[in-house]
Amino acid sequence: FIYIFTAWPLFAWFGGGKGAVKTMFQHITKPAVVSLGTCSSVATIPTNMEEAQDTGVSKDVADMVLPLGATMHMDGSCFSCVLKIAFVFGVFGVDFGGIDMLIKVVLVAVLSSVGMSGVPGGGYIGEFIMCSVFFPDQLAIAYPIAITIGNLVDPPATMINSAGDYVVSFLVSRFVDGKDWFQKVLASRNA
Repeated sequence: FIYIFTAWPLFAWFGGGKGAVKTMFQHITKPAVVSLGTCSSVATIPTNMEEAQDTGVSKDVADMVLPLGATMHMDGSCFSCVLKIAFVFGVFGVDFGGIDMLIKVVLVAVLSSVGMSGVPGGGYIGEFIMCSVFFPDQLAIAYPIAITIGNLVDPPATMINSAGDYVVSFLVSRFVDGKDWFQKVLASRNA
């Protein structure tokens, strides 16, 4: 929730300027609900496209950003991977401290979430890799724990991934269509 209510508004504001945050929150519910219900970023693409076009994101930007985001924009998956690692660290009493460990955790989270995004059952493979890296001697216990946590956090992680794709389209629009793209959309609707 902290990420949703801090990062997304910042992305929308930076991408669209004045009024973009309000518009983003008016249009984010439908992609969020679809992604929670389907647990699929790809299944949310049509809904994201519809909401992006209703917002005024150009078809070119939506057609490029949203399908790519469904397989590459995995911030929710990264969050859930770090959560699983931290939980299993707590179960086994492993110290999370140190910059070396932090770098290792971030690398495993990013690589497992993005690398396994298009693979059926990829979460299970990512959890196996995570447990193999951090808990090779306790794999028989760590892996079922990671799978259980993964099944619990998958719907909200997918929601952050998928609905976040819609928000990222604001940022890409700023760079493709100019920093005042959203103001032009608002002006054309008021005219």
